[in-house]
Amino acid sequence: MAGDADLFGPRGRPQDPGRLQGRSGVEGLVRECVLRPKHHPDRDLPVVVLFGPRGSGKTALLGTIENRCGQAVPNARIDLDNKPSGSARAAVTRLAFDLSRKYENFGRIHFRRLMLCLLVVGAQLNEENRRKALAELRTTVAEDTAIDDRTRNAVNDVVANAAEAGLLPPWSSVAADLLLRGADSLRWRRRLRLGSGIGWPVEGKPVDLGDMWVDIGVADSGVVDEVFCAAFLADLREAYRKRRSARSRANCVVLLDNIDSEGGRQLLDILLDVRQRGEQGSHPLLLVCTSRQWDRRWGRQGVDAHTPEQAGLAAWESLRRIGTGRDSWWYPVELRDFTASEVAVIGRFATEAAPSPFVHALTGGHPWGTREVCAALGEQPTEPEMRLVFERRDDDGAALAVRAREYLLQDFNITQRRTLAVFAAAPDLELATRSAVRAAGTDDGIGPLREVRSRLWSGTDDDNRLSLHPWLRRLLLHELASRAEDDEESWQVVHARHRDHHRDQGNTAQSLYHALALEDLGAVVDDLRTRFERIHAENDVRPWVQRLDLITSAPNRISGDRAPRDRVEELVLGTVSPQDANLGRLVAAKWLLSDPLGDPGRSLHNVVRIGFERLAQQAEAGFVVLLAEAEKYA
Repeated sequence: MAGDADLFGPRGRPQDPGRLQGRSGVEGLVRECVLRPKHHPDRDLPVVVLFGPRGSGKTALLGTIENRCGQAVPNARIDLDNKPSGSARAAVTRLAFDLSRKYENFGRIHFRRLMLCLLVVGAQLNEENRRKALAELRTTVAEDTAIDDRTRNAVNDVVANAAEAGLLPPWSSVAADLLLRGADSLRWRRRLRLGSGIGWPVEGKPVDLGDMWVDIGVADSGVVDEVFCAAFLADLREAYRKRRSARSRANCVVLLDNIDSEGGRQLLDILLDVRQRGEQGSHPLLLVCTSRQWDRRWGRQGVDAHTPEQAGLAAWESLRRIGTGRDSWWYPVELRDFTASEVAVIGRFATEAAPSPFVHALTGGHPWGTREVCAALGEQPTEPEMRLVFERRDDDGAALAVRAREYLLQDFNITQRRTLAVFAAAPDLELATRSAVRAAGTDDGIGPLREVRSRLWSGTDDDNRLSLHPWLRRLLLHELASRAEDDEESWQVVHARHRDHHRDQGNTAQSLYHALALEDLGAVVDDLRTRFERIHAENDVRPWVQRLDLITSAPNRISGDRAPRDRVEELVLGTVSPQDANLGRLVAAKWLLSDPLGDPGRSLHNVVRIGFERLAQQAEAGFVVLLAEAEKYA
């Protein structure tokens, strides 16, 4: 018999060294939940919800868990995205088919109650005459009676329709046919009948077994879905009561992708309702789900969630909200973005190589974005290749930036996408949604803002302001920059609107932020020179440096087809006076450096260092502060 360590795949490093970067804690949590300790095999298990925006690696992680389970642990996986509502019965039927496969050292789980439900639903019972319907049902499951063509065809139709909808595997019709017509069909039906003593009455329905099955045969969709889910859980409990050695050591694993869909929410609601009010004791089932949205039923967003590193059964038990009914089972785990060191592993970059910090700064560590950019660059990209990575095309001729937007924004309609690109012009969402700067023709920004927050594309910046995810914002800025000059919401129009609004409000720093986005370097240099000349004490220097940092963090639409130093000289030439050339180069260089695409090779660090050193020599006060800024770029 394999050891416990083998019940959930190998503990060793996966073949792909970057596959579980930042996610290994989830694998540890699943392993902990899969193994059934001898002293407490029937312990409560959480409903693990892996959440994050599109592209955060949720589906890939389910695939890793599925591979770890392999043939050692019964497992099933379905994607609930875009499935029609009312499909809970079809979903649990598919799960049962997968879980009933024969697993190594585990045997086979028989879902007798669930199969009987499928049989009854397909029997087309008489809805008008209850007594006749009951007689038909008894005939259908009678030991010595063959199933007629109508009933067989009805069950086959149920299975075929579910299979066409993607809710059952293509071979499920074969299993149904064997159940109904095979040489062993009478024995199967005898076992079904003997195993059909269900101890969970449906609320509001007669307890009599015969009447119950009639009700299932003619009930509305909601009742049937509930009974199917109850049968599914009851069959699992029954299978584990026999205490086969392998079963006593490992729980089943069900992987549900996209439970934030209508069908996903319905399925989880029914399963948790049935489990909450049903038979207490063994629940040998671990549910691992994914969601692209936060659900209020999980608790308080940003408070009642753990990172993969924090995940564990003990952590869930301490977090669990006892007394909240079915909502006490949720365990949300946020799939965070990758760190810079994790990006280096995923990209197979050398530790000190320029591509690693470049990719992390560009994507913010977003998992899908990180992998796509790394794949586009290769392991040893040149500096020009990094500057132009958004233009790299795949085999179909689509540029990376376009492909990324199409993938990440598929949950938003065209109007919302256009509005989001306008939002991206501002440094944070509070400034982006002010009435004076919103997109032309829109009454408010509530709808797009609500979608951004719901889809988990917002967070807080260093100043605790709500802002777009850096990777999404960079892609939206790229879209805004690519708009035609005559577009009513072009780059020029949007930033000019922001510039004028902040100027009228007396916020000159924010106004100059947008002026620099419009390449008005002269206005920025004039303001900074005037303020620099007013520095008479060391305490005056820090606010000046902070103003410089804020203004030069503005976005740009400068093409990456020219070397960064050449672009700095082009910006300064003819824009600022010769006596302001040093300050002009400092502003231009810091501006390009604030964008990862502006200078991936960091060749402008020397320009910024020299700029601060010369300012330090000119300053009446604050020499030490300015020199310290210069040393940051050494």
